[in-house]
Amino acid sequence: MKYVKRLDEMTKEEFQETGGKAANLGEMIRGGFNVPGGFCVTGKALDHLLEERDLMPKIIGLVGTMNFDEYGDIEGKSAEIRRMITEAQIPKDLLSEINEQIEGLKSSSGEDPFVAVRSSVAVKGSAVSSFPGMMDTYHFIKGEEQIIENIRRCWASLFTARAVYRRNQQNIPQDKGVIAPVVQRMVDAEVAGVMFTANPITNSRDEIMIESNWGLGESIVSGEAVVDYFILTKDSPPRIKEKKVQNKTIMVTIDREKGIGRKKYELSGDRITDCTLSDEQLMELGELGPKIEAVFQYPQDIEWAYEKGELFILQSRKVKGLKD
Repeated sequence: MKYVKRLDEMTKEEFQETGGKAANLGEMIRGGFNVPGGFCVTGKALDHLLEERDLMPKIIGLVGTMNFDEYGDIEGKSAEIRRMITEAQIPKDLLSEINEQIEGLKSSSGEDPFVAVRSSVAVKGSAVSSFPGMMDTYHFIKGEEQIIENIRRCWASLFTARAVYRRNQQNIPQDKGVIAPVVQRMVDAEVAGVMFTANPITNSRDEIMIESNWGLGESIVSGEAVVDYFILTKDSPPRIKEKKVQNKTIMVTIDREKGIGRKKYELSGDRITDCTLSDEQLMELGELGPKIEAVFQYPQDIEWAYEKGELFILQSRKVKGLKD
């Protein structure tokens, strides 16, 4: 295939084509880690669409007229760019490849599974392979029509006002951004969170820091939720040094009314006060983190989730801002 690749076909060296998220997921699958299966619509796909529909000159022209001292001007013109992308007809060869991979996700009975559609990014000709929190993720998506709609949204999110503004701040040409949507089987998480294989607060590389909450990790990544907090040693087996169980207020999970998409819910009862992770789960995470770090040869910021007691790894990237 020219524009779409299965995650298990990719390695970390391919981040220029697939973005850092997808490349690292592929590397972890190859390393035997439990990563949900799926595929990546590579960066070449959006380039192909923009070239076929002659959109890039229009996009660069609009960006060239932006007043970067006026947020309203950036927002208005970036919204027009996103509209052009979401409304553009996808070339037949690209659409065929995407549909073939969507078909491959179906169960043996032909049922469409829930998937997550995530943004994987890079910058052409650069070592930059992530923009944490800058691009969009869509959860509990089902069926060809919804998947393709959300792939379009991921493409368009390359040109949110904040993404355009940040590239301008960093002197990155607007046509150098790479976005490669990742479609993965959805993990219906009972509990999820992030794990840092070096403590980003103290800079200690001998400690693992874990934050967790009920439901999807989105409540943690967005910074909205009060969450449980743990510090573990990096020994084998690890040892729990600190456990801070907080009064949690919200969780994010499937929109129960619509049956698709995600929604934020207020917590009640024991879920407010109960610890989200057992000691056994903390040990499992603490053992796994250094193994993933060893793959990438640098402390990692790892997103994880438990579904029916099974641990899945959803993302891994370098810990940002860690002092050497």
